[in-house]
Amino acid sequence: MKTILPRLLVRSALAIALSTFALGASAALDTTARTTDHSVNAPTGWWVYNGVTSAQVSSLLTTNSARLTQIHVDGIVSGAPRFTVRMVRNSGAYAVPGWWWYHGMTFAQVGSLLSSNSARLVDLEPYDAGGGTIRYAAVMVANTGVTARNWSYLSGVSATQIATNLASSGHRLVDLDTYYVGTSKYYSMVAVANTGTDAKAWQWWVNQSKASVSSRVSSFSGRVVKLDRNRDGTYNFIQVRNTGADATAWWYQYGFSSGSSLINYANQLGVRPVDVHSYIYTDGTRRYDAAFIDNTNTSTRRMRNYMGQTFLDSSGNPSIGIFEAYLKQVGGSVKVDLNSRRRAETASALKTLHLLHSMRRVAAGTDNILTAFTYYDYRTGTLTERKNACPDPSKEVPANARVDYNFEKGLDQMMSISDNRTTRGTVIRYGGFAPFNATATATGLTGTTLRHNIGCGYYNFTTGKVDPTNRRNDTTVADLARMYEGVWNSTLLSNTNSARTEFLESANPGTGVSTALQAIINQEATALGKSAAVASAFGANVQTWGKGGSYNTSLPDANGNAGQRVIIRSGAGLIRLPIKVSGVLQYRTYSFARLISDVKVPCWENGDTPAIDCPVATNYATAYSNAANELYRDEIRSALATW
Repeated sequence: MKTILPRLLVRSALAIALSTFALGASAALDTTARTTDHSVNAPTGWWVYNGVTSAQVSSLLTTNSARLTQIHVDGIVSGAPRFTVRMVRNSGAYAVPGWWWYHGMTFAQVGSLLSSNSARLVDLEPYDAGGGTIRYAAVMVANTGVTARNWSYLSGVSATQIATNLASSGHRLVDLDTYYVGTSKYYSMVAVANTGTDAKAWQWWVNQSKASVSSRVSSFSGRVVKLDRNRDGTYNFIQVRNTGADATAWWYQYGFSSGSSLINYANQLGVRPVDVHSYIYTDGTRRYDAAFIDNTNTSTRRMRNYMGQTFLDSSGNPSIGIFEAYLKQVGGSVKVDLNSRRRAETASALKTLHLLHSMRRVAAGTDNILTAFTYYDYRTGTLTERKNACPDPSKEVPANARVDYNFEKGLDQMMSISDNRTTRGTVIRYGGFAPFNATATATGLTGTTLRHNIGCGYYNFTTGKVDPTNRRNDTTVADLARMYEGVWNSTLLSNTNSARTEFLESANPGTGVSTALQAIINQEATALGKSAAVASAFGANVQTWGKGGSYNTSLPDANGNAGQRVIIRSGAGLIRLPIKVSGVLQYRTYSFARLISDVKVPCWENGDTPAIDCPVATNYATAYSNAANELYRDEIRSALATW
């Protein structure tokens, strides 16, 4: 293929008053990112960083085994640019044979580098380096072999000049940016030939309001791949048609207040940014706009869509709390990975860490489950009221001490009836939270930090305030599942001194399934043509271990008092699904975890008082319970197929 050589920088004062439009042929989603990554939805690792230096970008690329797909200059600090960058793992569908990135270049230098590297641009970012001096940051890939494309680029031009170039070349835009010299606005662009595997139905528009962007996307059945904000708050954007073989789940969103909020949004939806634009908003704060494409496998996508029925807002955004789901075959691949590394409060599901730490001490020979155990019981009322109470260290006095359990019984009660008193007893036994956090670090639980006594739901006894900043117990569904897998395969806990056996005995072992899970088994058996007897036998042979968690608690108001009510639900453990191998019953073992956290509600359901009902909270809790069972559906189908 012949590469169209760099165009000379041309400046024009011509202003465009109307939107421009272009349309090419229709095709399918891209199977590789050899052209761009805008229309590839194969799951991969991705990263977005903001406010980083050139040295930091280089370091992060090495750490992540990644390549840049977009670079945006946020501004100049002490003479050096700070960047917002987007990168993907440079492997699989996203691998290219060669790529480069630069900044501080003149337009002529960009052309020289393209020539010397035999490369083409995938992103061109003009920026003011100071005093109206325009420089360029650029990302380019090798334009040889499998990545060779006919292409073109321009800068310092008007929208009309871009339209002329596209009309004469038959290219489609893959990058479009604006920049200013004084009050004059100019455009830069990168385009590829809209032919062969690169052919797509597409449009580009300039100077559009948010309402107009939405309307044009809807009328075209499009998917935004580039979103560039003008000084006046209007947008220039590129879209491709999102129908037929080119259809995929996708989102776009304006005005993220931070890079972390953008990342949280993407992870909760299981999507990958294909464009990120950083700018200073009218109130002086930095904001981020972004377009996203699906980044999930089939099972994760199904879980995202299932939870999305309840936990997405009316605009399709994941604004209703935090939701996560994770399922991994022990010793095998991850089956479901939805938002699995987002730190969140999980309530009592994190008692698994207390159990793991205790059993690792037993395995090491530095503790014994048959020794005396002390916990404190200072509240009157039913057992449920006493075990669910928030432990108050000020009331841990000799008169309230209980020694009626040995350590084994204390751990069993912690897990079987979710006793907060005995959970606190393990913390006292080992001298505070630090040993548990040390175990989390030692066992690779990178998203887990214990900060408060389970049962207290963000309450800070020291200040008397609701304080999630300092009293949130962080963990992730990936970490929760890792504990169970590591116990099952003995990588995190040996059976020395029967430690592994005792862990599993405390972790609520069970055989058989709930009515709700049996209903899913029955549905999948019917779909496979299996008999009701097979479905019943399958369900009767399922084995489980695990621990759930539940909070009705509050986020703070402006004074640190209980403000917005929220609910938290979680569960993690092991599930073994029966399979038949030559007619012989065997098992596939999976670790799992799922949660909803900080889901805002106007009230709480009180199961003990029927007169106190809260349909909103009940709806969310029910949706979580249903999703918990749906997590296993695809693997149940696979296991049933062997019967």
